[in-house]
Amino acid sequence: MTSLSKASLPKAAARLVFVPQVHHLTLDVDATLETLYTTRFDGPASRITDEGDGTVTITRRGAMHPFDLARRSAHVTLSPDAAWDIEIRGVATHVQADLTGLPLRSITITGGMSDVRIVLPHTDHVVPVHFASGVRKTTLLRPVSTRATLRGDRGFTSLSLDGRWVGTLVEADWQSAEPPETTPGCYDITLASGSNHLTIA
Repeated sequence: MTSLSKASLPKAAARLVFVPQVHHLTLDVDATLETLYTTRFDGPASRITDEGDGTVTITRRGAMHPFDLARRSAHVTLSPDAAWDIEIRGVATHVQADLTGLPLRSITITGGMSDVRIVLPHTDHVVPVHFASGVRKTTLLRPVSTRATLRGDRGFTSLSLDGRWVGTLVEADWQSAEPPETTPGCYDITLASGSNHLTIA
């Protein structure tokens, strides 16, 4: 288990970065933590680097043999005492993230992603969520108090938006009907590539 003292980072903002990829990740929030985060890993030990500016980088070590991935897992718990940017610089698979109660600034995943489920927290500002590569079997759940928009022009199949089955779209420029557009909190979701089995609810 690894942790970082709350006093060693500015409370205004923090950034969690995974490189070069992440598989079987559990990400959650604990308001009782005495540190800004804790980690636990199964498999080869990961390198954790504190950049000193609020950025924490987790680098998975060891060979990435396909038959070894099922034995690798990571569990990262974040404190809501900081506002977090979350970035995965590479592929993300089998990710379960419950970010309820977290002050979230942004989410970015630069590689392909599959089998991902993210529970988003309430927010009172616009939070960018950007997926730079293909998305497959991914679910994003937001609170009823927060709007969402979706933009992308590379093709969507098996798309579901707010409980409505959309199916196939060539491009998307969608915004949720509820809550009203005047509500300040919003997840601005953008895709630079296509998706298959994407659900936003």
